[in-house]
Amino acid sequence: MPSIRSVLAPLALGLALVASGCAGKSGGGTKAPRKSKADVEAEQQAVAQAAKANKLIILANEDLGNGRYVSARKRAEDALAQNPNNADAYVVLGASHWRAGDFSASTEALRKAVELEPKNYGAGVALARNLRAAGDYAGSLAVLEPVIAAENEGFDNRECAELSDCEEVGGWCDATSKTCRAPVGLDTRVGQLWAHYMLLDAEKGPPIADEVFLSGAAGADIVSDAIRGYADYLRAFQGKGELATIEGKTASAELALDYATGLMHAPVKVGDKSTRAMLSLLNIESRIDADLAKSLGLESLGKVTLFNLGEFDLTLVPQVEFEGLVIKNVPALMADLSDFGYGLPEKPGMILGHQVLDRLGSITADFPQQQLTLSAEAPASAPGGASELPLIALDQWNIHVPATRVSIDGAEHQFWVWLGGVHPSAVSTTAKAYLKSGHLPRDIENPEDPDNGRKMVFVDKLSFGEATLSGLGGLVYLDEPGEPGIAGVRAFAGFELGGYISVPAMGQLRMTFVPSSAKLWIEQPAG
Repeated sequence: MPSIRSVLAPLALGLALVASGCAGKSGGGTKAPRKSKADVEAEQQAVAQAAKANKLIILANEDLGNGRYVSARKRAEDALAQNPNNADAYVVLGASHWRAGDFSASTEALRKAVELEPKNYGAGVALARNLRAAGDYAGSLAVLEPVIAAENEGFDNRECAELSDCEEVGGWCDATSKTCRAPVGLDTRVGQLWAHYMLLDAEKGPPIADEVFLSGAAGADIVSDAIRGYADYLRAFQGKGELATIEGKTASAELALDYATGLMHAPVKVGDKSTRAMLSLLNIESRIDADLAKSLGLESLGKVTLFNLGEFDLTLVPQVEFEGLVIKNVPALMADLSDFGYGLPEKPGMILGHQVLDRLGSITADFPQQQLTLSAEAPASAPGGASELPLIALDQWNIHVPATRVSIDGAEHQFWVWLGGVHPSAVSTTAKAYLKSGHLPRDIENPEDPDNGRKMVFVDKLSFGEATLSGLGGLVYLDEPGEPGIAGVRAFAGFELGGYISVPAMGQLRMTFVPSSAKLWIEQPAG
């Protein structure tokens, strides 16, 4: 939640201005110009409005904490009516839009907050999160820079030899510079580390984790474990050169979609071995099958324990070759990939995760034609006739949930869906998304699967912008017990998902993923 420290500044300034209006009435010194009654009344009104805005922001933050994001948004809007330049009000507005699943409105509000107050802690942390979700890792790091720099403004950076030397000033001792430094903002450092992790920056990531632990800023065990895992992963590849580099311009390959995992896969050469690689925006890290790694003579660079994933040996795969395009120096977890091979003749040799796929300009999956096209550079524009949709990655620390917006049954209401979920139906939605799409409560009464709260429905139309699919089987998940995956995203990322687009629907589309610019182009199948 954003702090209200910066909110109190306009109030203090207003009180100072009112006090200055009385300064000229006492003797001695240079008298301030006498203010008119209208000026004094205007200042008093400004102070009152600032105070009211501050109170509204406090209440809005309480609403957010209690999950009442509609009320929080209304209070933030009321606060801005009182004080249009209140950065914290825009932070709350951005947070409430994020919780409601309105990504663009959230980002717009947070950009305004940062524009008004670049050092605002809540604004910087939240906007950096949005930018990472949209694949703009460099932008997210830039937003955090002034927030982090502000920590040491006015702080007594006295010399120190040990932690106790900094107790008096309330800081910590930086052993490198041998100076006391201000307490570290955990959320800003987590944001930095996550961006460097996705950028595979093995040199810049680990020192951030070191700073967190040396300063004593590490929070709950869950946060500490995640930070430690990300840092240890990157540390293993220090001094190994640039990671996941692309050589070549384009590649084409035969494509298949695995109905058991929801992942696409294609033939590749890993080293000198022919195998199949799965392409996954869901998995953050890449993986190589342990047996394949052994046959290639790849050595472990150390072990890492990753949040909610377990312990793995790490290795560096020299190259993964598609016909016409090569990815070199690929960091990978060594694992038994048998569990990913249900729908394949044999287990895959590799899974290329989000870290690597993000380096590609575009990934075009023509599922009806079973054709995969990779490009090193992002296309300048969408293919003719394609619909352009947003594509974001919701960070769960162990996976990235790829999401886009759709509508059903001709409704104006659009909602975010998890792209590529493995479900028995082509479309699955929450009850809220289904009812907001023009359906009535009686339409989802008497579920066929009462234990799991699932109602079977017929989806007349599934729309990706102008691209549509007709006549699809659907499931509606009722509020109780709810759908675990969507509930997990809501609880961890705080973002409102409305359902899944599953393999049966994806298999009918031509989809071009442009992850680094948060775009998804979808073309309607011929005929």
